[in-house]
Amino acid sequence: MKLPIPVALGQRRSKFYLLLVLLALGLAFGAYRYWHRLPHYQGVSPLQVDLRHPEMLLATRNLADLPKAIAATPVLAGLVDEELVFHYEEDEARLSIEGTLRRLAYEHDLDLADHFLASLLAAPAEIGLWRSGKGRPEHFVAKLERGTLGKLAEALARIAGDDRQLKQAGKFSLAGDEVTLYTLDYGAGRTLAFAGRGENWVFLSDPRLALDEEGQLSGDAEAVLGDLLDGGHPWQASLPYAKSAQHSLVIGKAAFALDYGHFLPALAGLRLDHENGSWRAALRLDTKYLPGGHDTAAIWRALPLGAAFCSALPVDWSAARAPLAALLGNDAASEPTLAALDPIAAVCWYADSRLAAPLFVARSGKELPPGAGPLLAQLAEKAWSAKAEPVASQDDKNPIYVATVASRHGLRQESGSERAFPVALARHRELIFFSPDRRLVDAALAVAAKRAAALGDEPGLAGAGWLVVDPALVARLLRAEVQEVLPADEESFFREVARSRLWPRLEAWGKQQTAAVAVPGPADGDGFLALEFKALKGSGR
Repeated sequence: MKLPIPVALGQRRSKFYLLLVLLALGLAFGAYRYWHRLPHYQGVSPLQVDLRHPEMLLATRNLADLPKAIAATPVLAGLVDEELVFHYEEDEARLSIEGTLRRLAYEHDLDLADHFLASLLAAPAEIGLWRSGKGRPEHFVAKLERGTLGKLAEALARIAGDDRQLKQAGKFSLAGDEVTLYTLDYGAGRTLAFAGRGENWVFLSDPRLALDEEGQLSGDAEAVLGDLLDGGHPWQASLPYAKSAQHSLVIGKAAFALDYGHFLPALAGLRLDHENGSWRAALRLDTKYLPGGHDTAAIWRALPLGAAFCSALPVDWSAARAPLAALLGNDAASEPTLAALDPIAAVCWYADSRLAAPLFVARSGKELPPGAGPLLAQLAEKAWSAKAEPVASQDDKNPIYVATVASRHGLRQESGSERAFPVALARHRELIFFSPDRRLVDAALAVAAKRAAALGDEPGLAGAGWLVVDPALVARLLRAEVQEVLPADEESFFREVARSRLWPRLEAWGKQQTAAVAVPGPADGDGFLALEFKALKGSGR
């Protein structure tokens, strides 16, 4: 029986489609095999760390001397001493590494001195640092110049195949030499990676900084580690350290601005240099974002007296266009309001509040446009998870927008109810105030109405000052913050430790240090401005 022509055509088409599917699968499988034979992985590591661009860079002539230099810093007198800094000598990770090295030396007859790790650290070093997802600098790649390590290369190659903790992770070619990357498992799920060539050795806090998901050395890692082992300085161009300093720590833009660099484009980094027995601070700026200079006098006069820590920063208000549009839509008042704002804004922390509730102040050099008031009302209505209520102001026709936002990190309520932030947003003529703690906004409004003293009234606070710090008030703020965050289930134990160890240190530090203002000095060739700290007399404690 013959099939109808349409049915026959349908069967032939089905076979044709099946053939195409099989052919596509075969090509996909072949491409998969071919692709996996290539050095395909060229991006950041599985830990999302780009080895080409560290967030911080420490360069030192002698790594072992760094803790002593930190302990001797005058600004830390009373808070940090040698006992605290050298606590790392008893750190669990350090002790685990030392125990592992002693076992390797004993079982494999290696010639390692009793204080091998301390000897290893007493050498010039460059250390690239990256933050983890928790925001802490947990990942590192360190280059140490230690010629005495060269003799270990043959011993490591001999035992790496047989030892349960020391393994070969991979190899790469460098100027005709084959370099081996080793991993050392030193307990509690922690693994160190290292490689050496001549006098240069590199150490990685985690092998996954260099190895991809398949355990192969990534292209970025091979390039960076190869440069370090060849005696190069691959990070110096982006994070220029002071070559004349004994120790130089450079904090890049992302880490320094806490990932808010798109709002603070002028801040390009911070450098701390230790030279001739003292530390110096320098700020790196991108001057194209400061066309009008950095006059902070007006913003200091808008801030309440008695700040623990205050900074006047250059802000790129144009970066707020996109988030404002996403929140409020294309509001016609957004553009003229942002354009009217002065490029210098301020953020301040006060001892009677919380670290999570600073005061933010922005101002314009002229009267804000008529649409600024309704724009702030919409912002207060849509930005918070709780309904904002306008409250009449005593001194201005513009209301204060307030709301109570529940949060386990919020302030304790006098009523005993759950913690919350009493957020407030207010405008007074050319000034805009915001804080998660309404009390600070009320204090700022009192300053604007000339009913309270301003931070700018402090003797010694120059118009060019960028940073104000009062250690006594910072100590109070930190003590209150620690008390707030102590875990409830072990509160009595931790409170006793804090009471006996931390409180005396904070009190001593606050008494020994004086309130100061940081004023920028001359620039160097790398774009860093030296920060000179001057005493701030008459601080409002």
